[in-house]
Amino acid sequence: MTVNVVNHQDFLVTINELLLDSQTLLDVGCGVGATLKEFHCPIKIGVDAHRPYLENVKLGEQFIKLNFTAEHLSELFLPKSLDSVTLIDVIEHFKKEVAFSVLRQVEEIASKKVIVFTPRGFFQQIDVDHYGLGGESYQRHRSGWEVEDFQKLGYNIVVFNKFHDQRNSAFVKVYGENAEPIDALLAWKDCSLVIG
Repeated sequence: MTVNVVNHQDFLVTINELLLDSQTLLDVGCGVGATLKEFHCPIKIGVDAHRPYLENVKLGEQFIKLNFTAEHLSELFLPKSLDSVTLIDVIEHFKKEVAFSVLRQVEEIASKKVIVFTPRGFFQQIDVDHYGLGGESYQRHRSGWEVEDFQKLGYNIVVFNKFHDQRNSAFVKVYGENAEPIDALLAWKDCSLVIG
């Protein structure tokens, strides 16, 4: 397991490099699909618990949309049924014990990689739905994540140094104009190495 620190903000480049060998992708908590649109993968499935997000997807490309909860993904997807699974700015919305359960499930579903992107530490975020689609309760942050949390689970980590700053309106709203930036973590696990 490796830990790298980078001083740029382009996490999508790193994720797309990790997805080079993937033909199928499940994006958990896809919202309106803004990030999923950026992933270079031929077959994309987006899952979100809040149906209005899926109903309001405005993308030039199509992806399979499933209104389902992350907590029960193993009821929907068979083991090793998709190449990769992403959770982009999602895991912090769950209490930690629930998040660990979701991670176990997606690690079984993915035959190649699980990729998680989240703020480092507890990033305070109040119940604001920036899309105006009634998903306020889904936007609250309920857990904070550190490098060690992912290392214990066998993930490689890239720390995006000072990623969250005054360019992020949610950051400014909670922390103010003069607050120190907060790092982000990109954690990924090679599920092809997992036996059983």
